[in-house]
Amino acid sequence: MMTNENNLNIEQAAILLLSMGENAAANVLKQLDREQVRQLSIVMAGIPAVKKDQAEQVFQRFFTDFQSESGISGASRSYLERTLNKALGQSLSQPLLDSIYGDSLKHNLQRLQWLEPAKLAELISGEHPQMQAVFLAYLDPDVATNLLDRLPPENLDDLLYRLANLKEIHPNMIDEVHVLLEKFLAQVGQQNSTIVDGSQKASEIINRLKGEQSQKVMTGLKALDPELVAKLESQMYNFSILVRQTEETLERLVEEVDQELLATALKGCEQALQDKIFATMPKRAAQYLREAMEGKGRVRLSAVEDAREQLIIALRQLAEAGEVELQLFSEPVVE
Repeated sequence: MMTNENNLNIEQAAILLLSMGENAAANVLKQLDREQVRQLSIVMAGIPAVKKDQAEQVFQRFFTDFQSESGISGASRSYLERTLNKALGQSLSQPLLDSIYGDSLKHNLQRLQWLEPAKLAELISGEHPQMQAVFLAYLDPDVATNLLDRLPPENLDDLLYRLANLKEIHPNMIDEVHVLLEKFLAQVGQQNSTIVDGSQKASEIINRLKGEQSQKVMTGLKALDPELVAKLESQMYNFSILVRQTEETLERLVEEVDQELLATALKGCEQALQDKIFATMPKRAAQYLREAMEGKGRVRLSAVEDAREQLIIALRQLAEAGEVELQLFSEPVVE
């Protein structure tokens, strides 16, 4: 394992080499073994702008009378390529460069996974399919899948074909990807806005309104924007609110709905909700429901979501008829 002192020595050696120019640096590298060249090259490629006092410390270590201006930047790929070609020859330096800049490309492209999929799709949609395949190769699979959902479906086969056949990336394309990546990130930086889910906040507030005030607000909003009200209602009345309901409310709901529908809706839900539902039922009925759920095996997610939606519709109808009282948010309780 490399110690901190070793790391510092290699970094100082890299700064010194960067200050020497290509010919002198190549002559030094010729005297080193393969592992030393590899370590130094990696550090040289990653060094940011070096501060003057840091450079002076490095030179003071080797030249006690060092008196010179220093403004040394990290080695570019072209600088390292020319230097390593002179020191090792192209056949040996090229694999080393590929390993250094391949890792750099992977690190930089993975920064894209923090962008919204819709924004990422907008950025790369106009690029060549081969370039799109390169971007996909370095993204997390979930991010890549969300991105593909937003690209033209007619190009999906060609894009995945290119991705599946991607084995190596030409150095010219690596440089092009770096330029494109910085362009993308600069565009995103210029649109440095903050995302706020206002509809979610609004639905949480409406849920907390007392008495008939909630219904009055929803009626007023519906006159302004029916689509917005539909979105708010989907957030206010979702499957997660079941776990907040009283035993009496859940018991009435279980009586109302078909048991097969209930078994489908409960597939994969949190154990706390399952236990709460089972507690409202006679032991024989609860056992039947458990067996029905297990007997269904694997169920399509869309079928489960549809069953849950029907369950919530039934619950809302009971509430509107005055048969149950809904608890739409978690309230603090007093023992």
